[in-house]
Amino acid sequence: MLPAPELDIEGLRANLLMEREPERVYIFEHALDETVRAQIAERFGLLEDVPRDDPAYLMKRDVAIHRFLGMELFRVWLPGTKFSIYNDGWVDERSGPIQEPEDVDRYAWPRIEAVDFSQLDWHERHTPRDMGAVHTVHVFEIVRDLMGFESLCVALYERPEFVEEVCRRAGQFALELVEHLCEYECVSVIYGSDDFGFKTSLLIDPGNLRRLFLPWHKRYAEIAHEHGKLYFLHSCGKVDELMDDFIDDIGADAKHSFEDVIVPVTEAKRRWGDRIALLGGVDVDLLARGEEAAIRGRCREILDSCMPGGGYCLGVGNWVTSYIPLQSYLLLIDEARRYR
Repeated sequence: MLPAPELDIEGLRANLLMEREPERVYIFEHALDETVRAQIAERFGLLEDVPRDDPAYLMKRDVAIHRFLGMELFRVWLPGTKFSIYNDGWVDERSGPIQEPEDVDRYAWPRIEAVDFSQLDWHERHTPRDMGAVHTVHVFEIVRDLMGFESLCVALYERPEFVEEVCRRAGQFALELVEHLCEYECVSVIYGSDDFGFKTSLLIDPGNLRRLFLPWHKRYAEIAHEHGKLYFLHSCGKVDELMDDFIDDIGADAKHSFEDVIVPVTEAKRRWGDRIALLGGVDVDLLARGEEAAIRGRCREILDSCMPGGGYCLGVGNWVTSYIPLQSYLLLIDEARRYR
């Protein structure tokens, strides 16, 4: 594998804003599974001189891993930002902790005062300025899981004011989080992440999405832009019906999550690539099960289609899962470095 390129966060920004065509391939990932990060660190001997009991070990490791892979942007997850929803990692699609209006006040909503910003404090002091942190915010996914998807769908028609209050609570916390995140120089991207769709359609009707959820993302994007940050929007599924909203109303700088069985990123480039930057698109299934020649060929095909004019970063269609063989993922990295 060729050496990693010199990082250039200003070049990445210019590429995403389509201010100029990039001279090299930039890479962005929605997330790297912990097992993948551990494998990379061990295989390539990253941070061998840093003791595991160093309080900053994981932060140093993530910086080292992303630099090794040639990525300017890395994700952070701040303690105190998660909602108490999940049971052993699973969500009940029929129900959730908020089923009645009185549950709204009883629920232990996260508070901005309880968020631990120490990771960003460390990155502010130590991370090189050719890199930047990314933090996600959610609204729809939080409301969906707090109420349960089936309960949410019923309540949208029977008790819309109840849903509106749950949305307001979830959206307001994310807004306060965005305001605090934007105070940090090391934060480069606010990352709105809400899965509005599935394989063939939106999860709920576009009218309710536009009324209840998209305005929050518009406000987050406005705050990010006011502070000179980029705003990315991740949404899985078939969300063609919302793309004009993402671009013209919310003002997102980039869209993430593309699957070949829904809208391949090459088709997305043709349809929207002159209006919004596109991120990723190398299908997870291909990386999980494909042969080397197929993976390399698809990466080159995507780059040939998406690099002209700028506004593209190579990466996985969704995220780098634990079941993607590390060697297969490294083929993607290698093709990015070889591409001219």
